[in-house]
Amino acid sequence: MKTIPIFAIIGHPNEGKSSIVATLAQDDSVAISSSPGETVQLQRFDLKAGHEAVIEFIDTPGFQNPQTTLAWFRKNEALGETRVQRFIETHRKDPDFHHDCELLRPLLQGAGLLYVVDASRPMTPVDVAEMEILRLTACPRMALINPKSGETRFLESWKTAFRQHFNSVRTFNAQTARYPDRIELLEALKSIDQDWEPALSRAIELLRLDRKRAVDRTAEAIVDYLEQALRCSCSSFLDKESGGELERRRLEDEYRKKLEKIERRFRDETRDIYGIRRVSVELPKNSILSEDLFSERTWQALGLNQKQLAIAGALLGAGIGAGADIAAAGITFGVFASIGAALGAGSALWKGKDLARVKISHLPLGGLKLTVGPNVSDRFPFIQLDRFLLYALFISNWAHARQETSVKLGGGEVKQGPSSAWKQDELKRVTRFVRAVRKGNGEEIEAAGRELRQLLAGVLS
Repeated sequence: MKTIPIFAIIGHPNEGKSSIVATLAQDDSVAISSSPGETVQLQRFDLKAGHEAVIEFIDTPGFQNPQTTLAWFRKNEALGETRVQRFIETHRKDPDFHHDCELLRPLLQGAGLLYVVDASRPMTPVDVAEMEILRLTACPRMALINPKSGETRFLESWKTAFRQHFNSVRTFNAQTARYPDRIELLEALKSIDQDWEPALSRAIELLRLDRKRAVDRTAEAIVDYLEQALRCSCSSFLDKESGGELERRRLEDEYRKKLEKIERRFRDETRDIYGIRRVSVELPKNSILSEDLFSERTWQALGLNQKQLAIAGALLGAGIGAGADIAAAGITFGVFASIGAALGAGSALWKGKDLARVKISHLPLGGLKLTVGPNVSDRFPFIQLDRFLLYALFISNWAHARQETSVKLGGGEVKQGPSSAWKQDELKRVTRFVRAVRKGNGEEIEAAGRELRQLLAGVLS
């Protein structure tokens, strides 16, 4: 038998009960429908910290005959604490009371009640009957206002009724609740029954530890994928110089696709870390994360400001740096018009803010080797980091009630990423890692990677 806290989510059909369950249980498998009355049987969902269930939430049907049920409760007041059990025994075979029996059944297990309402509509006698039934059960109970719209003119009348029938009243938007909002609600549940406080305190502590593990895993993933992006390059072999320009174009396209694949893998792993497996996140056109990595808008909105870039350039030392980035902005792929002049030397591949090393070298047995990448711009590591961080910050606060087949990320312009607020100490941690990767020193990469993971975990927390 479970010894964890149990909460039954109760309310009128189509008030958002299943959405509340999905977000609180952090489970996007909860079936959510816009049609009222879809839930007809109890459905149980565990909120887990790691592999351990710490709280159970029960999605219940809506009331079926609340006014008749209330009349029975009042008539049988003498039954006292056994009233719920006797009601279920009396009506369990009557199809007209199937939902009422189902939603009251968890109370026999000692479940608390979370009564969900959409307070944007006016209160009705049916609502009053439902609240009175729950009051007469004498179970610990909280009213949850699920604001499905911005309408507030009926809110005060609802709150007045709630104060008469419930131990506590909270507002909780299941569609937009972030991680702190969920923890705050769980903390508030302690107040409706003092006996639950130890179990809920332990559950919240385990959830916070689980959250820390998720943040650490995300920071580790960012460092791993950043290293892949910094190392990314493409190579091919030519028999003669004449095909160099066409092959360079092909390699440039392959290079970009490899970086896109690195980002896709990171995003897939991040969604998996936070248990978002059934929804495909679609980036809208106005989101900075929907822009190409090397678009002008991306390089304007993300990464470092000029003062920071000067510091980073000095810390990176041997990088091509901001000065070269600005000075050579007009250079085109015309450098390949005379490919023979670049043999055995490094030349720069430019396109807007794109800066990737292009290397052409003679092979001992004849022919040429053409390599595009890795990227050597001082800006690039910070822009790539911002893209990783912005996505991770969004996903880590995902509300699991958002069940659309395709969900758009963010709204409006994103003017800057987290790196634009970093001071010299933070810049040192990033540049130390970038230098180590560019040198290929395994020990330095590991040591600098640990420092960078600590920085990123702080941002994600």
